[in-house]
Amino acid sequence: MVPEIMEKPEMILAGIVASSANVSELDIAGLWDRFILESAKLPYQVDEEKAYEVHVEEERKPKMHFCLIGVKVDRVNVLPLEFFHKVIPSGPYAVFTHHFKDGGYGEAFKAAYDWLKTSAYDSAYAFDIQCYDSRFKGTEDPDSVFEVWIPVRLKSDA
Repeated sequence: MVPEIMEKPEMILAGIVASSANVSELDIAGLWDRFILESAKLPYQVDEEKAYEVHVEEERKPKMHFCLIGVKVDRVNVLPLEFFHKVIPSGPYAVFTHHFKDGGYGEAFKAAYDWLKTSAYDSAYAFDIQCYDSRFKGTEDPDSVFEVWIPVRLKSDA
């Protein structure tokens, strides 16, 4: 899976957050269910055709993994208490388009991060984003598609 390197503008994502020491300990499906139930309360939404899942995990102790399920908003003047926001920096992103006929989430991320190891790029930040739009039909549909966005910068030795 070869990505497209795309310049992305800064964007504000707002949604519901969960954290744990490890991504495998998170109930991501439950977080999506809760977000879908509560999302109508979220003001300032733009580009309502897309939803995002942001994973943040820095190399530090204690190890923490954060997951935000949300949508793009144009401002965060006042948000309902259950919502958090994250400003996603502008810059180049490796954008991988994954088709579920080629495997599930594990295969998508393995391919993306394997590509990163052998490419001219390093990860620019300790996060990645999953982008879902009308092409996503569910994990059981082989025609289903989602994107993985990884912020990148050229390797110093490249």
